[in-house]
Amino acid sequence: MAKPTLQEIEIAPKIPGLRFESDHFSISVAPSLGGKITSLINKKTGREFLSRTRIDYRKRIYDGKFEDYERDGADECFPAVQAGAYPAYPWQGVGVPDHGEVWMLPWDYQFKQNRLHTSVHGVRFPYVFERRISFEELARKSAPYIRLSYSVQNLSPYPFSFVYAFHPLFQVQAGCQILLPSATKVVSYWSSEDRLGRPMQEHPWPEVRDVTLDKNYERHIIRSPRTKRAEKLFTTRLSQGRCALRYPDGEFIGFLFPAGKLPYLGIWINEGAWHNLFHVALEPSTAQVDRLDTAEGLQDCGVVPPRGTTEWDISLIIGEGGEMAEMLGTF
Repeated sequence: MAKPTLQEIEIAPKIPGLRFESDHFSISVAPSLGGKITSLINKKTGREFLSRTRIDYRKRIYDGKFEDYERDGADECFPAVQAGAYPAYPWQGVGVPDHGEVWMLPWDYQFKQNRLHTSVHGVRFPYVFERRISFEELARKSAPYIRLSYSVQNLSPYPFSFVYAFHPLFQVQAGCQILLPSATKVVSYWSSEDRLGRPMQEHPWPEVRDVTLDKNYERHIIRSPRTKRAEKLFTTRLSQGRCALRYPDGEFIGFLFPAGKLPYLGIWINEGAWHNLFHVALEPSTAQVDRLDTAEGLQDCGVVPPRGTTEWDISLIIGEGGEMAEMLGTF
């Protein structure tokens, strides 16, 4: 495999960025915008997987709201997704911003050993969050893929609880399919007009039940943006960390992730209801909820030990047709 290249680019006026490329994939990153991944392209087909709105990129203001910015691309959510108070000593009551801290902070970066290293220090909490992007090959198939390797260092002498979620907003079209391991169940977290029932109501994926119409429908199939519906779901605890988004032409993007460290998958489906946008997010996560205080109460959050480090990784698998079974398994 040829060595990857890194090129400095301009993501937008006065917003510098980086283009990291292999023979197979191109990734654009904006370190000053929370390490945001603004573009992810399969060079074989030319498909851009990440959504892009018409809202200009601009530097973030700390403690701002996620929806006040561009609402596209892929962001990192840490140490929570939903705003709320930190639940435990010695930071009890300290506010965790909307979608966490790291998406709104400028990151440092280095290019070494053919990897793009990016990192950021917490503001209200003493941690260092690091992400390394590399191009790899599956050993058995020599198939190219992208690895995101993460580490969080706790700089304090106290345990540090967190919720983490990868937050990629994918371009979609009617007929796209969300694929999960067989026998997976999901719970509703939020739905427009409360169509999917109370929070944490269980549904037997790929069907969900619309309680307002008293009928089931297949939720894994993406409908038109004219539907004007949106919902956030979570899987129940996973034994296999894998999922995929398949396009009508057979191309797909999927994830492999360690279910022991990221035991849930958040699923955000927006068919025109939220800001008239049309996208899907598949979010490997440490918790089945977005608020840190709720996750702590459920004893269902990640914890970095005192002066310790926690690590995990997410593999992005891209291909076409029958390559899915070879690279991600059957669904």
